[in-house]
Amino acid sequence: MSTAFRNFLIVFIIFLVAFGLVAWKVVVPYINTELLGEVDRGDDNDESEVTEESEVSNDIIESGRNRDVSIAFVGMANEDHLANIFFIRIDESKGIYLTTSIPYDTKVDNNGRSAPLYSYMYMRSNEDIVATIPYLVGYEIDYYAVFDYDGLYSIIKELGTVSVSFDTEVKVYNPDFMEEIQECLDNDEIVPDAYYNTFGPGSANVSASDLEALWEYEPNDNDTDFSVKCSIYESAFYALTKKSALGANSEKYLDIMNGALATTLGTEAFEEYGDIMFANGYLFKGNYSKKMLYNQTFTKMISKIREAMGDY
Repeated sequence: MSTAFRNFLIVFIIFLVAFGLVAWKVVVPYINTELLGEVDRGDDNDESEVTEESEVSNDIIESGRNRDVSIAFVGMANEDHLANIFFIRIDESKGIYLTTSIPYDTKVDNNGRSAPLYSYMYMRSNEDIVATIPYLVGYEIDYYAVFDYDGLYSIIKELGTVSVSFDTEVKVYNPDFMEEIQECLDNDEIVPDAYYNTFGPGSANVSASDLEALWEYEPNDNDTDFSVKCSIYESAFYALTKKSALGANSEKYLDIMNGALATTLGTEAFEEYGDIMFANGYLFKGNYSKKMLYNQTFTKMISKIREAMGDY
């Protein structure tokens, strides 16, 4: 190998390394910012586990308005604890539809003290819960709705069924056999499997009639394990955003919102954003040649809660 050729190879390799470092430090962050906007992703030690599914559709909404909006659906496990926060971020100009589910047991850090989200939010008012969400997702909330059992029931009743993912097998009493079940219990007899409804492990369809028994289910008799309620809320909220028929039916939409504990998603919000609130599964006509849809589910999220939010 000649000296000139060896020198050329050395210079060429150095150039490739330098080019790679520039791309990593400058170009990639720029692309991410342009695509997703300025999102608070936590500190450098964030160990979040994120699973992402992307969908593509040939149907494109062309409003010409380039609207952007952040919406939060909150599901309460009971009057004191929450079970799930479902966040939606829509940016027409960038062609982005982002959905993020924040489970009840997400670990949050408050001044160095770690606690599950349901503990941090314990006994907070609906308004206080909503006021905390921007510190988790990095966006101000434009509209919100807070639901409990009755509101969740109305959503699932409208949808018919929702497909819920269960981590383990869940067995609950079949309401059609309550007399037989009660007789077994009174006589200290084992309730036969035929008198149960079994869901999971894996995906299973849940109807409004299934909800009462599932709502009372406590995994391992743990009254702060809201995993089943969390999964049902997540599935219901996600299915609600994909129910495109509601985008043209304000009466049904408002009926569902009227079942919420608290909401700002009234007629005004529906008229302004109804066509895109129920557009999950579609793409938007944006200013970029690349339009993308993001469906992200956070199984873990370590987030900084600002000192202003107080102690849990």
